[in-house]
Amino acid sequence: MKRRLLSLALCLVTLLSLTPSVAHAEVLSGFTSKVDYDNTDPNRYSIEIDLVNQVITVYDQSGNAVLQSLCTTGSDKTPTGSGKFRLGDLKERFGYFVAYGEYAQYWTQVVRGVYIHSVMYKSKKLSSMSKSAYKNLGKNVSHGCVRVLPHVAQWIYYNCPPGTTCKIDRKKAPDPELVKKLKAAIPSYSDYEQPKDTKADPAEIPAVARFDNVPLRTGFSNSRDTTVATLSRGQKMTLLQLGSDWCKAKLADGTLGYVRTKYILCDPDAPVKKQEIYQATKKTYVYASMDTGAKKLATIPQGGEAAVTDNPKKGWWYGSYNGVTGYLRTKYVVKRTALVYPTLEAAVTAAPSVTPTPGGGISVGGNGSGISTGGGISIGGSTAAPTPTPAPAPTPSAGVSSGTRVKEGTQARMRASGSTNAAVVALIDGGTPVTILSVSETGWYYCKANGYTGYMHSSCLVMG
Repeated sequence: MKRRLLSLALCLVTLLSLTPSVAHAEVLSGFTSKVDYDNTDPNRYSIEIDLVNQVITVYDQSGNAVLQSLCTTGSDKTPTGSGKFRLGDLKERFGYFVAYGEYAQYWTQVVRGVYIHSVMYKSKKLSSMSKSAYKNLGKNVSHGCVRVLPHVAQWIYYNCPPGTTCKIDRKKAPDPELVKKLKAAIPSYSDYEQPKDTKADPAEIPAVARFDNVPLRTGFSNSRDTTVATLSRGQKMTLLQLGSDWCKAKLADGTLGYVRTKYILCDPDAPVKKQEIYQATKKTYVYASMDTGAKKLATIPQGGEAAVTDNPKKGWWYGSYNGVTGYLRTKYVVKRTALVYPTLEAAVTAAPSVTPTPGGGISVGGNGSGISTGGGISIGGSTAAPTPTPAPAPTPSAGVSSGTRVKEGTQARMRASGSTNAAVVALIDGGTPVTILSVSETGWYYCKANGYTGYMHSSCLVMG
């Protein structure tokens, strides 16, 4: 009986992590449609942040530095954590820091509550850029985020999508000559020209709370951040930042905060705009001719969107990716009807209330199951999860292999270990074939799907 109750609880928790199908759920992965990217390939550039010299460098695939500047990282009291990360989902064009009462341009999430963004502003006016923050470039005095010149933040915002590698290094040797060179390149505060931006600001996405008693917080940490509001089921808000785990929301009265993505839905009264896209279902290429043996002109990563102009032959598109024109396989570049702005669910459906538990967690239906919203390394008043280290793979069970797939109409989360609190390795679309390597009595399967290896719960899968 005890095992059965545990299984039912895990099933309920896991189902809450599934994203129902709206149009095509694939576009929900990464929530990148709010940003009009100049580059969508996460492998095209990499970022290195040198904590010793306070220098940020962007490299291309050949290892050439395409952008380098002084930056400001966390103070001794609120240090920026080191490690190797993949940029997160969250972006914001010109936003307000709920915890600190200041503004910044071009937010790009590194991990959890740590962003790369411009120096601080007192308001949403370009003329309000903080003189002290500008002069502090090259010093470690931030709350944990990485501050850069506005034009540097702008370039990263548009060219470094989620998944881009970002290494934060505190073991570099001191390089006073480099620091002197970069400092000399920074104009005086009065001479600095704010970057122009002709692109329209991303629209705010209408949403509603899925449950009662949903906390709206100043950040992602249960221990350091506070609850600024408690949401009722159906309560309306607009989303300023979109992420697979967290969103930044604004209430009708102007209150700002962060809310778990799984606890909100698209506003059913909001009109949904659609567009046709051509998206790679797995890593593929732009070929010089309609032959897989032809020269590969460019690599299209999984999830990358191509521009298609013609269908010259069965099995092939003619189009381009990142400005490189050629031929693409229809097998891997699929035409889809996508939402211009992501929708979390079609409508508010009947659902149990959520009750805050000690530490700021949430239990579903009062059963005390406690979905944790905390964890990670504390950085600048928020928490930043370290680069996940997958648990050792269990020994595969005999007779457990293929013929299984993710449930249609859902998007399942593959995790680094068999727990709903474990880091998400990948989002796997409904219908994707899954190879099960081993199973556990708790209902978690160690498996492979879409080139990723990790743990998925049995409730997410249809057995072959």
